[in-house]
This record gives sequence, C-alpha cells and structure tokens, in this order.
Amino acid sequence: MTFLQKGPEQMKRRIFRPFFFLILWGLLALLLLVNGIFEGKRLKDNLTRLLSDEGRTLIAGLERNAQTTFSSIAALESFPEASALLIPSPFNPLTLEDSVADLLLDLAFQTDRKLGPKRPDENDLARLAGTWHLTAVFLILPDRFLSYPPSLKSLPGGESFLGPIREGKASYAIQRSEKKETGQMDQVSVAIARREGDGILVLAADEASLRSLRRRIILQGLVEDWAGRTEIRYIVFQGEDLEILSHTQADLVGQREEDGFLRQILVQNPREPATREIPERQTLEVAKVVVVEPPARWLLRVGISTERVNEILRADRRNVLLSGFLLLVFGGLGIAFVSRMENRHLARMREMEERVRQSEKLSSLANLAAGVAHEIRNPLNAIGMAIQRLQREFAPILPEARAEYLRFTEVLRGEVRRVNQIIEQFLSFARPSRLDLQPVQIREVLKDLILLARETAERQHVELIETLGGEVPPLRLDRQRIHEALFNLVNNALQAMPQGGRLEVGLRFLPSAGKVIVEIADTGEGIPEENLGKIFEYYFSTKEKGTGLGLPLAHKIIQDHGGTIDVKSIAGQGTVFRVTLPVPGEGG
Repeated sequence: MTFLQKGPEQMKRRIFRPFFFLILWGLLALLLLVNGIFEGKRLKDNLTRLLSDEGRTLIAGLERNAQTTFSSIAALESFPEASALLIPSPFNPLTLEDSVADLLLDLAFQTDRKLGPKRPDENDLARLAGTWHLTAVFLILPDRFLSYPPSLKSLPGGESFLGPIREGKASYAIQRSEKKETGQMDQVSVAIARREGDGILVLAADEASLRSLRRRIILQGLVEDWAGRTEIRYIVFQGEDLEILSHTQADLVGQREEDGFLRQILVQNPREPATREIPERQTLEVAKVVVVEPPARWLLRVGISTERVNEILRADRRNVLLSGFLLLVFGGLGIAFVSRMENRHLARMREMEERVRQSEKLSSLANLAAGVAHEIRNPLNAIGMAIQRLQREFAPILPEARAEYLRFTEVLRGEVRRVNQIIEQFLSFARPSRLDLQPVQIREVLKDLILLARETAERQHVELIETLGGEVPPLRLDRQRIHEALFNLVNNALQAMPQGGRLEVGLRFLPSAGKVIVEIADTGEGIPEENLGKIFEYYFSTKEKGTGLGLPLAHKIIQDHGGTIDVKSIAGQGTVFRVTLPVPGEGG
C-alpha cells in the first residue's frame, strides 16, 4: 500500500529527515573547514620555515664575509708588509681609499642640500660630526669661521687647498696625506663651495675617523652586493646604539631605527637568529647579533619578501575553497541519494511488514469466520424464513393495519439481509483468493460502474464526469472481483457527497511503465490527515452505519491482482483514489 500523501506516522518512519541531513552536511562542512585551516597553517609554517632558513643562511654568509674582509683590512692597517695582500673583492687598497674620499665628498654635498639656504650653527656641525664620526667640521664664511669642535680655529694642514674654490675655478677640493708603507690615508679634508647657501663647508677625518669610514664603506658594499640575491627587501647593519651603519637604502645610514624586538635581541643575544613577520610590509625579518670586529657587537637584519609566499597561500586557499565547495556539493548529493534510497528501502520494509500483519489478521479472521458462519448464519436463516411466514400467514385483514404490518416486517427482512451481507464480506477476507483471471477490457467495467452510479448521482445532485481516454489493452482480471473493488471506491465517493458535488472517473494507459491507471476523484468532505493512514484498516469507519470493510476489501482485491491503491485527500476539498494495474507483457 502506498500513499500520494503520507500521514504523520509514515513521515516519522523516515530514516533520514531533513534535520539529520543538515547535521551531516554541517559536519562535513566543519570537517572540510578544519582540514582547510590546518592544511593552510601547515603550508604557511613550511613556507615561513623555508624563508627563515634562507635568512639564516644569508646572515651566516654575510657574517663570514664581513669577518674575512675586516680581518684583512685590520691586518693591512696594523702591518705595513700586508699591503701586498689584496682584500677580497670588491675591496682592495687601490680603490678603498678613493672610496673613502668620495664618501666624504658625497656627504658634504648631501649636507649642503639638506641645509638649504639656512646658515648652519655649531649644533648642526656637531650633529654631522657625531653621526659620521668625523674629526672636525668647518664652515668658512666671509665674516665668520665656525668649527666643531669649537676649540679648533684652523683647518688641519692649512687652507691652501681652498684656493681654487675661492677663485671660482672649482666647486670642491680634497687634501689628503698617506702612509708611505701602505698607501693608506692618515688624514683627509674635503671642501665644497655651498650651492644652497654661503661659505665653504669642510669635512676633516683623521686616522681614527678614516678607520671607521673604511668599515662603513666595506659594510655598505657588502650590503649592496648581497641585496641583489633572491627576494631580499633589505639588509641592515646596526651598532649597539641601533645607529644604522649600512643599509640597502643608503640615505638611511646614520639614522636610528629601534623597537622592542631589536632591543630585546641586543639584550638577550640569542645564539640562533630571531625571526618575526611584518605583515603590513609583507616581510619576514631575520636578525642576529654578530661580532665582525671584536669587541664591537652589531645587529645584522635581513628582510625577505613574503609576496610569493602570500601568493602561494592565496592560491592554496582558492583551491581549498573550490575543492571544499565541490566536496560539499557532491557530498550533499551523495548523502541525499543515500537518504532517499534508505527511505525507499525502509518504506518497502514497512509495506512488507504491513502485508505480513494483514496476512496474520486474515488468518485470525479465517478461524473466526468459520465459527461466525456456523453460529450466526443458521439462526439468521431461520429468522428470515419466520419473517416470510409472518408476512404470508399472519398479516392483519384490515388494510391500514396490514400495510403497517408488512412495512415493519419488510424492515426486519432488510436488516436480516444486511447482516447476511456483512457476514459474506467478513467471509470474503478469510477465504483464500481464487481469481478467475480472463482478458478484460477495463473500460467496459468502468462504463458499467458509471451506469450503476448514475441514478444515485442524479438523486444526490452529483455531476458525473467520465474521462476514459484512448485505447487500453486488455488486462488479466477477475471481472466480478475487480468490479466489486471499483464499485466500493465509487460508492465511497458518492457517500462523501450527500449534498452534491462532482465525481470524475478517469482511465489512463502508460505504455512505458506497462501500467493502467484508474482515478476516482470526488469533491466531497475529504479525509482528515489523522485518518488518512487508517482507511484501509479493517473495521475502521467514520460513518455511523459503516462496517469498515468496503475499502479494505477493495484494497485486498487490487493487491490480489498485483496492483496498488494510492490516495490523496485534503479535508474539505475532496479525495482522489488512484488504482494502478499491470498490463500483461508490457513495461517492466
């Protein structure tokens, strides 16, 4: 037995409800989300570790290179005989001294540009000397002579080299003295004619200052040489006071850059390089305290771009989202498919259980029916014969009394016949089905039913509509039994419309399915939802004098023919019974 509209009890039997489906789908989504987050974090950690290892390698290489170069320059400064040794490329004694002089000259022009038309005071000169560790800084004006330290009242080596500047023949001049043993400068003065302001700016460096400047040039050269490798954003050497000694951005040299992270590294001095991410700059920074020339400690920082890593992570997130979406879609479809198959399987199991239960009930009815037929039928026949004799032999003579007497006894005979009919229906459930199957035109059966029902329909003001469609092949049916089943359905529909309505009897043939469908639809009072699942149960009836056997009998007959009955009903709007019968040798 199947229903087009299932009652609450049938709905409760579903093995997968929408709520459980959503829970399963949600768990799958949560699992994919957690897995995606975990995989994304794992990938990011691995890529960050690779960048960190690359930064450590760069720091180790820079430290070794700087130590080797500084050892060579220290040996050259300490031992004149070491002048035959060349400092590792790109530095050697022939070019390093010129680089120092050029650095001082560039520094002088940069200072002039920064000062602009402003006339510097002693504080400006002191700041310049302190930043670059110069011996002295001078500003020679027509009316003044400024110096730092203030105690110096003349230039080291005199002012003779300023002649070309004062005469307007040159914009700058350099005065230097060198050691004969090594060719290294032990003193140098650089002078420029100010372009932005008045006077001549002079920067002077003695041997100690030159030693510091050489190391800055070497560090800056190392930084610029290594900065072209891989995806380095910057390389920075800083002193213990966090003054920038060299930087890939040369204009930052001499400034201070500090924060808690850098200060903590200098204080703790960890053996392994420290690492931090700077998301706003898309940079991974690796930093370590290095000792290039004891006892001085410098902070070496390498910033590596994380743009490629971020691109990989974004691509990975897109792939995870896409694969997760596809898995959710196909997983949801899979769960829905399994749910539907399980629900269908469960429905078939319930149907089989129902058939077993009906069979057991019929078996009980068979035993009960034998006793009922024996115990009730004989007395009932005797009562019927007694009523006939009373009508024939004991009727009153007076016409009025005779009519009343006959009417009363006829009512008794009708009730006896009704009880006998109930017994016959009762026995029909108990007897084994013996169908006399013959080729039958179902259309003819329906026409007979419509003819029988027409008088009752007209009496109840019911519009009778027949839509019997096209040609339908013969079916193997027991004509009498199928007529009885369909008549019960038609009669049930008429009883549901005592105040009139519309009764439609339809016939359709589905060749692809090998089925014939008979539909009996009424516009009666309908069946309440709570009763929809009980209408085929024995003795269930909502009518005052109903036996509860008509619909179960129709259902049993249809089942015996290999068919099914579906019912769809809405209370107050009507009911549709759909009978499906197989066509011999058609479809599957």
